[in-house]
Amino acid sequence: MNQYFTIMVIPEREKRVKSFRIPRIVFHSALLSGVIVIVLVAILSYDYSKIIKEVYQNKHLATENRQLRDQIQVFQGRINNLTDDIERIRNIEFKVRTITGLNKVNLHRPLKSNLNANELYEEGSLPADNPIEGTEQPQAVPQQEIEIEDDYPSVMIDKKIFDEEEMLKNAKYIEFKTSYEDRITQSFGQSRFSYTREWSELTKKSFELAPQFAKFDYQYMNLKEVIDKLEVDINQLDQHLLDRKSFLNSTPTLMPSNGWITSYFGPRLSPYSGRIKMHEGLDVGAPTGTPILAPADGVITYSGSKPGFGKFIQIDHGYGLETTYAHAHKVIVKNGTVVKRGDLIAQVGNTGNSTGPHLHYEVRVNGIPVDPLYYILD
Repeated sequence: MNQYFTIMVIPEREKRVKSFRIPRIVFHSALLSGVIVIVLVAILSYDYSKIIKEVYQNKHLATENRQLRDQIQVFQGRINNLTDDIERIRNIEFKVRTITGLNKVNLHRPLKSNLNANELYEEGSLPADNPIEGTEQPQAVPQQEIEIEDDYPSVMIDKKIFDEEEMLKNAKYIEFKTSYEDRITQSFGQSRFSYTREWSELTKKSFELAPQFAKFDYQYMNLKEVIDKLEVDINQLDQHLLDRKSFLNSTPTLMPSNGWITSYFGPRLSPYSGRIKMHEGLDVGAPTGTPILAPADGVITYSGSKPGFGKFIQIDHGYGLETTYAHAHKVIVKNGTVVKRGDLIAQVGNTGNSTGPHLHYEVRVNGIPVDPLYYILD
């Protein structure tokens, strides 16, 4: 078997033909080496292209990380501003609750809120000269502080939300941080526990974002709870004010007719029986045809004639309050009519058991007659 390869070189024209004998093993070795070199060059070229691509990716990630850090600082500033706004709103809400009497003020226990009675008066929130009727007003006692009952949360936002040491111990913060670390490690295709001190600087920087993300989520979670509770408190306060407004509108504070009081509420000598008898309302003398007005909002529950009372009207104002109007000359409204304070409902007359033109006016609370003058403001 031939152990050599002969390579012939044929020059141009008349020059001698040159031949070379190369051992077969040398030829095969050279050929194999060439193939290996070509393969290595291809592999190195591919790896080089990947490295170039990763360099650009690393630059992009580094820029992105820097932007994320800057954005986190912006978010932190916004959270701080939001905290100040919430704190201010809660202070206002607390003052309004105190003014409306929705809060019970306790003057015998340590202060939770940063407000005291003197400060409320100085800021004009508690009008000393014109208190709201039916509300409890705290006294402006020097050095005496107030607080709300235990069922109402502190006005101030808990500063532990922004305390670094408290946050680092909190289980929810640790849970957030662990979750972000897991996400970061998964993005590198490895387990969080497989990393060692040989981490790349880029990976380390990526991991430094986890505590910042966790801090943002932790503070956001706490602020969301505060906002949700504040929304409930504001809605409760709004409903209370609506109820208070409705109650005030339904309170019979007007004298229903212009005239002069001829008989007051209380025991009196009956003009018919000649005996002492309870007079359960006011008698207002006035010329026939004098307007009778609704003293408050309500619904007409009776409109017609009644034995002894002549032409008679009854209004249900809600909250257990009812008013009646007797001896009318003319009834203007019908049963079921919704009336507002000041609406015309009838005219003064002399019908029924009456000794002259007048209005017999009664106020009843849960069916019990009370002195109408207790409610009349004008």
